[in-house]
Amino acid sequence: MRQVIVLLFAVILLGGCNSSDTYTKVNLDKSFLATVNIKDTSLTFLDENYQRFARWDISEPFTGALLLADKDTVLLYGKEMATIEVYSLSAGKHIDSWKAGKGIVNMLLLHNGEGIVAVNQLNHSIYFFDEEGKHQERVKVGESPLTVLQGKLGSNLYVINFGDTLCSVIDLETKQVDREFTIQGSSTGALLREEQREIWIGGHGEGNQVEENLYMYSTETGKMKGKLKVPTMPIKFIENEDGIFILSHGTSSLYKMNDKYEEIKSLVVGVNPFEMGNFKGDLIVAGYDSDKVYIVNTDTMDVKQTVEVGEGPFQMMIRE
Repeated sequence: MRQVIVLLFAVILLGGCNSSDTYTKVNLDKSFLATVNIKDTSLTFLDENYQRFARWDISEPFTGALLLADKDTVLLYGKEMATIEVYSLSAGKHIDSWKAGKGIVNMLLLHNGEGIVAVNQLNHSIYFFDEEGKHQERVKVGESPLTVLQGKLGSNLYVINFGDTLCSVIDLETKQVDREFTIQGSSTGALLREEQREIWIGGHGEGNQVEENLYMYSTETGKMKGKLKVPTMPIKFIENEDGIFILSHGTSSLYKMNDKYEEIKSLVVGVNPFEMGNFKGDLIVAGYDSDKVYIVNTDTMDVKQTVEVGEGPFQMMIRE
Protein backbone atom coordinates (compact mmCIF):
# COMPACT_ATOMS: atom_id res chain seq x y z
CA MET A 1 0.00 0.00 0.00
CA ARG A 2 2.89 2.37 0.72
CA GLN A 3 4.02 1.88 -2.89
CA VAL A 4 0.55 2.87 -4.10
CA ILE A 5 0.71 6.08 -2.05
CA VAL A 6 4.13 6.97 -3.38
CA LEU A 7 2.98 6.36 -6.96
CA LEU A 8 0.03 8.68 -6.49
CA PHE A 9 2.46 11.49 -5.84
CA ALA A 10 4.66 10.54 -8.78
CA VAL A 11 2.11 10.54 -11.58
CA ILE A 12 4.02 11.14 -14.80
CA LEU A 13 1.97 12.39 -17.72
CA LEU A 14 3.01 14.35 -20.79
CA GLY A 15 1.31 17.60 -21.65
CA GLY A 16 1.52 21.33 -21.31
CA CYS A 17 -0.61 24.28 -20.44
CA ASN A 18 -2.01 26.18 -23.38
CA SER A 19 -2.78 29.70 -22.24
CA SER A 20 -5.30 30.03 -25.08
CA ASP A 21 -7.50 27.28 -23.62
CA THR A 22 -10.75 28.52 -22.15
CA TYR A 23 -13.06 26.84 -19.66
CA THR A 24 -16.54 27.31 -18.25
CA LYS A 25 -16.51 30.54 -16.24
CA VAL A 26 -17.35 30.23 -12.53
CA ASN A 27 -18.85 33.46 -11.21
CA LEU A 28 -17.52 34.83 -7.93
CA ASP A 29 -20.96 34.75 -6.28
CA LYS A 30 -21.44 31.02 -6.92
CA SER A 31 -20.83 28.50 -4.14
CA PHE A 32 -19.28 25.25 -5.25
CA LEU A 33 -17.67 21.98 -4.36
CA ALA A 34 -14.94 21.03 -6.85
CA THR A 35 -13.14 17.71 -7.05
CA VAL A 36 -9.51 17.55 -8.16
CA ASN A 37 -9.40 14.42 -10.32
CA ILE A 38 -5.86 13.21 -10.93
CA LYS A 39 -6.48 10.14 -13.11
CA ASP A 40 -7.98 12.18 -15.95
CA THR A 41 -6.48 15.54 -14.82
CA SER A 42 -9.79 17.35 -14.56
CA LEU A 43 -11.74 19.56 -12.19
CA THR A 44 -15.44 18.83 -11.62
CA PHE A 45 -17.62 21.63 -10.20
CA LEU A 46 -20.84 20.93 -8.27
CA ASP A 47 -23.27 23.61 -7.10
CA GLU A 48 -24.87 23.81 -3.65
CA ASN A 49 -27.50 21.28 -4.78
CA TYR A 50 -24.74 18.90 -5.90
CA GLN A 51 -25.55 19.37 -9.56
CA ARG A 52 -22.57 19.37 -11.89
CA PHE A 53 -22.30 22.65 -13.76
CA ALA A 54 -18.73 22.66 -15.10
CA ARG A 55 -15.81 20.41 -15.93
CA TRP A 56 -12.30 21.62 -16.72
CA ASP A 57 -10.04 19.19 -18.60
CA ILE A 58 -6.45 20.30 -18.14
CA SER A 59 -3.41 18.69 -19.78
CA GLU A 60 -1.08 19.01 -16.80
CA PRO A 61 0.09 16.20 -14.47
CA PHE A 62 -1.31 17.93 -11.40
CA THR A 63 -1.94 16.12 -8.14
CA GLY A 64 -3.43 18.99 -6.16
CA ALA A 65 -5.09 22.39 -6.24
CA LEU A 66 -5.35 25.38 -3.94
CA LEU A 67 -8.01 28.11 -3.94
CA LEU A 68 -6.53 31.46 -2.86
CA ALA A 69 -8.03 34.07 -0.53
CA ASP A 70 -9.65 36.01 -3.36
CA LYS A 71 -11.84 32.92 -3.93
CA ASP A 72 -11.15 33.19 -7.65
CA THR A 73 -7.51 32.21 -8.22
CA VAL A 74 -6.67 28.50 -8.34
CA LEU A 75 -3.16 27.04 -8.20
CA LEU A 76 -2.51 23.63 -9.75
CA TYR A 77 0.63 21.75 -8.70
CA GLY A 78 2.20 18.33 -8.98
CA LYS A 79 5.36 16.47 -8.11
CA GLU A 80 6.39 16.18 -11.78
CA MET A 81 5.49 19.79 -12.66
CA ALA A 82 8.30 22.33 -12.79
CA THR A 83 5.82 25.18 -12.38
CA ILE A 84 2.70 26.00 -10.41
CA GLU A 85 -0.04 26.83 -12.91
CA VAL A 86 -2.42 29.68 -12.08
CA TYR A 87 -6.05 29.92 -13.25
CA SER A 88 -8.88 32.41 -12.85
CA LEU A 89 -12.28 30.84 -12.19
CA SER A 90 -14.27 33.90 -13.21
CA ALA A 91 -12.28 34.35 -16.42
CA GLY A 92 -12.23 30.63 -17.13
CA LYS A 93 -8.62 30.58 -18.24
CA HIS A 94 -4.96 30.13 -17.40
CA ILE A 95 -3.40 33.42 -16.27
CA ASP A 96 0.12 32.75 -14.99
CA SER A 97 2.90 30.25 -14.19
CA TRP A 98 5.06 30.33 -11.07
CA LYS A 99 8.54 28.85 -11.16
CA ALA A 100 8.79 26.37 -8.33
CA GLY A 101 10.76 23.36 -9.54
CA LYS A 102 9.62 19.76 -9.40
CA GLY A 103 8.64 18.12 -6.13
CA ILE A 104 5.56 20.04 -4.93
CA VAL A 105 3.11 17.58 -3.33
CA ASN A 106 0.98 19.84 -1.12
CA MET A 107 0.10 23.51 -0.67
CA LEU A 108 -1.57 25.51 2.09
CA LEU A 109 -3.01 29.01 2.28
CA LEU A 110 -1.86 30.59 5.53
CA HIS A 111 -4.25 32.49 7.78
CA ASN A 112 -4.51 36.28 7.91
CA GLY A 113 -2.87 36.90 4.55
CA GLU A 114 0.48 35.48 5.67
CA GLY A 115 1.13 33.89 2.28
CA ILE A 116 1.25 30.43 0.78
CA VAL A 117 3.16 27.30 1.78
CA ALA A 118 4.36 24.71 -0.74
CA VAL A 119 5.68 21.32 0.35
CA ASN A 120 8.60 20.09 -1.77
CA GLN A 121 9.13 16.38 -1.30
CA LEU A 122 12.20 16.11 -3.54
CA ASN A 123 14.41 18.50 -1.59
CA HIS A 124 12.67 17.98 1.76
CA SER A 125 11.73 21.63 2.13
CA ILE A 126 8.90 24.04 2.79
CA TYR A 127 8.64 27.03 0.43
CA PHE A 128 6.93 30.28 1.30
CA PHE A 129 5.35 32.36 -1.49
CA ASP A 130 3.35 35.55 -1.50
CA GLU A 131 0.05 35.58 -3.40
CA GLU A 132 1.75 36.97 -6.49
CA GLY A 133 3.99 33.91 -6.69
CA LYS A 134 7.17 35.54 -5.40
CA HIS A 135 9.37 33.03 -3.59
CA GLN A 136 10.18 34.38 -0.13
CA GLU A 137 11.74 31.67 2.05
CA ARG A 138 12.82 28.04 2.01
CA VAL A 139 12.97 25.96 5.19
CA LYS A 140 14.58 22.51 5.32
CA VAL A 141 12.56 19.91 7.25
CA GLY A 142 12.59 16.10 7.54
CA GLU A 143 12.56 13.47 4.80
CA SER A 144 9.68 13.55 2.28
CA PRO A 145 7.33 16.04 3.97
CA LEU A 146 3.67 15.66 3.02
CA THR A 147 1.02 16.88 5.47
CA VAL A 148 1.17 20.49 6.63
CA LEU A 149 -1.22 22.45 8.84
CA GLN A 150 -1.36 25.74 10.69
CA GLY A 151 -2.93 26.54 14.02
CA LYS A 152 -5.44 29.38 14.32
CA LEU A 153 -4.31 30.44 17.78
CA GLY A 154 -0.54 30.32 17.48
CA SER A 155 2.16 31.10 14.94
CA ASN A 156 3.34 27.56 14.25
CA LEU A 157 3.29 25.45 11.13
CA TYR A 158 3.27 21.67 11.67
CA VAL A 159 4.94 19.52 9.01
CA ILE A 160 4.42 15.75 9.00
CA ASN A 161 7.40 14.13 7.27
CA PHE A 162 6.13 10.99 5.50
CA GLY A 163 9.60 9.54 4.90
CA ASP A 164 10.85 10.24 8.41
CA THR A 165 9.83 9.77 12.04
CA LEU A 166 9.66 13.48 12.79
CA CYS A 167 7.10 16.26 12.96
CA SER A 168 8.82 19.58 12.25
CA VAL A 169 7.37 22.70 13.88
CA ILE A 170 8.16 25.93 12.02
CA ASP A 171 7.89 29.32 13.71
CA LEU A 172 6.06 31.46 11.15
CA GLU A 173 7.59 34.66 12.49
CA THR A 174 11.21 33.57 12.14
CA LYS A 175 10.65 31.06 9.29
CA GLN A 176 12.83 28.54 11.08
CA VAL A 177 12.29 25.07 12.52
CA ASP A 178 11.60 25.80 16.17
CA ARG A 179 11.53 22.17 17.31
CA GLU A 180 10.88 18.60 16.22
CA PHE A 181 9.30 15.62 17.93
CA THR A 182 9.23 11.90 17.17
CA ILE A 183 6.23 10.35 15.42
CA GLN A 184 5.46 7.07 13.68
CA GLY A 185 7.03 6.33 10.30
CA SER A 186 4.96 6.85 7.12
CA SER A 187 2.67 9.26 8.93
CA THR A 188 0.19 11.38 7.00
CA GLY A 189 -2.96 13.30 7.90
CA ALA A 190 -3.37 15.33 11.07
CA LEU A 191 -5.89 17.16 13.24
CA LEU A 192 -4.72 20.08 15.35
CA ARG A 193 -6.79 20.47 18.54
CA GLU A 194 -5.37 23.66 19.97
CA GLU A 195 -7.69 24.03 22.95
CA GLN A 196 -6.68 20.53 24.05
CA ARG A 197 -3.04 21.33 23.22
CA GLU A 198 -2.72 18.20 21.13
CA ILE A 199 -2.25 17.06 17.56
CA TRP A 200 -3.64 13.81 16.17
CA ILE A 201 -1.57 12.10 13.47
CA GLY A 202 -2.52 9.15 11.28
CA GLY A 203 -0.75 7.20 8.56
CA HIS A 204 -0.39 4.13 6.40
CA GLY A 205 2.16 2.06 8.29
CA GLU A 206 5.67 0.99 7.35
CA GLY A 207 6.56 -1.90 5.07
CA ASN A 208 4.12 -4.76 5.58
CA GLN A 209 2.90 -3.31 8.88
CA VAL A 210 -0.42 -1.58 8.26
CA GLU A 211 -1.26 1.30 10.60
CA GLU A 212 -4.23 0.51 12.83
CA ASN A 213 -4.05 3.52 15.16
CA LEU A 214 -3.98 7.26 15.26
CA TYR A 215 -1.61 8.90 17.71
CA MET A 216 -2.16 11.88 19.99
CA TYR A 217 0.79 14.14 20.80
CA SER A 218 1.16 17.14 23.07
CA THR A 219 1.77 20.31 21.07
CA GLU A 220 3.71 21.68 24.07
CA THR A 221 6.10 18.81 24.77
CA GLY A 222 5.82 16.59 21.69
CA LYS A 223 5.23 13.60 23.95
CA MET A 224 2.69 10.98 22.96
CA LYS A 225 -0.47 11.39 25.05
CA GLY A 226 -2.20 8.27 23.79
CA LYS A 227 -3.43 6.40 20.78
CA LEU A 228 -6.79 5.38 19.39
CA LYS A 229 -7.48 2.23 17.42
CA VAL A 230 -9.06 3.18 14.09
CA PRO A 231 -8.48 0.49 11.46
CA THR A 232 -7.10 0.69 8.84
CA MET A 233 -4.87 3.58 7.67
CA PRO A 234 -6.55 6.62 9.25
CA ILE A 235 -5.46 9.48 6.98
CA LYS A 236 -7.99 12.32 7.25
CA PHE A 237 -9.66 14.04 10.21
CA ILE A 238 -12.38 16.67 10.66
CA GLU A 239 -13.86 18.01 13.88
CA ASN A 240 -17.12 19.96 14.01
CA GLU A 241 -20.09 20.47 16.33
CA ASP A 242 -21.38 16.95 15.59
CA GLY A 243 -18.19 15.15 16.58
CA ILE A 244 -14.79 14.03 15.34
CA PHE A 245 -14.74 12.28 11.97
CA ILE A 246 -11.93 9.95 10.93
CA LEU A 247 -11.50 8.62 7.40
CA SER A 248 -9.66 5.31 7.08
CA HIS A 249 -8.24 4.69 3.64
CA GLY A 250 -7.58 0.97 4.12
CA THR A 251 -11.14 0.01 5.11
CA SER A 252 -12.87 2.73 3.07
CA SER A 253 -14.65 3.64 6.28
CA LEU A 254 -15.72 6.80 8.05
CA TYR A 255 -15.78 6.79 11.85
CA LYS A 256 -17.61 9.24 14.10
CA MET A 257 -16.24 9.84 17.61
CA ASN A 258 -17.59 11.84 20.53
CA ASP A 259 -15.55 14.13 22.79
CA LYS A 260 -14.65 11.12 24.94
CA TYR A 261 -13.07 9.47 21.89
CA GLU A 262 -15.76 6.78 21.84
CA GLU A 263 -16.93 5.47 18.48
CA ILE A 264 -20.55 6.42 17.86
CA LYS A 265 -20.98 4.97 14.39
CA SER A 266 -19.00 3.88 11.35
CA LEU A 267 -19.87 3.80 7.69
CA VAL A 268 -18.29 2.20 4.63
CA VAL A 269 -18.11 5.00 2.08
CA GLY A 270 -16.49 5.04 -1.36
CA VAL A 271 -13.59 3.00 -2.66
CA ASN A 272 -10.13 4.07 -1.52
CA PRO A 273 -11.19 7.45 -0.12
CA PHE A 274 -8.42 9.99 0.46
CA GLU A 275 -10.29 13.25 1.05
CA MET A 276 -13.25 14.72 2.92
CA GLY A 277 -14.54 18.19 3.71
CA ASN A 278 -17.47 20.23 5.04
CA PHE A 279 -19.88 21.80 2.55
CA LYS A 280 -23.27 23.37 3.32
CA GLY A 281 -23.57 21.47 6.60
CA ASP A 282 -22.78 18.10 5.02
CA LEU A 283 -19.66 15.97 5.19
CA ILE A 284 -18.32 15.16 1.73
CA VAL A 285 -16.12 12.10 1.09
CA ALA A 286 -14.33 11.58 -2.23
CA GLY A 287 -13.89 7.99 -3.38
CA TYR A 288 -10.66 7.82 -5.38
CA ASP A 289 -11.41 4.51 -7.11
CA SER A 290 -15.20 4.90 -7.28
CA ASP A 291 -15.03 8.29 -9.06
CA LYS A 292 -17.81 9.63 -6.87
CA VAL A 293 -18.41 11.93 -3.94
CA TYR A 294 -20.58 10.83 -1.04
CA ILE A 295 -22.72 13.36 0.81
CA VAL A 296 -23.00 12.30 4.46
CA ASN A 297 -25.39 13.56 7.13
CA THR A 298 -23.06 14.20 10.10
CA ASP A 299 -25.85 13.67 12.62
CA THR A 300 -27.21 10.33 11.41
CA MET A 301 -24.12 9.18 9.47
CA ASP A 302 -26.29 8.25 6.51
CA VAL A 303 -25.25 8.78 2.89
CA LYS A 304 -27.78 11.27 1.56
CA GLN A 305 -26.57 11.24 -2.02
CA THR A 306 -23.76 10.11 -4.31
CA VAL A 307 -22.56 12.09 -7.32
CA GLU A 308 -20.32 10.95 -10.16
CA VAL A 309 -17.35 13.22 -10.83
CA GLY A 310 -14.11 12.83 -12.78
CA GLU A 311 -11.68 9.92 -12.57
CA GLY A 312 -9.65 9.69 -9.38
CA PRO A 313 -10.99 12.48 -7.12
CA PHE A 314 -8.01 13.02 -4.82
CA GLN A 315 -8.67 16.46 -3.36
CA MET A 316 -11.53 18.94 -3.08
CA MET A 317 -11.86 22.71 -3.27
CA ILE A 318 -14.80 24.31 -1.47
CA ARG A 319 -16.20 27.83 -1.81
CA GLU A 320 -19.25 28.83 0.23
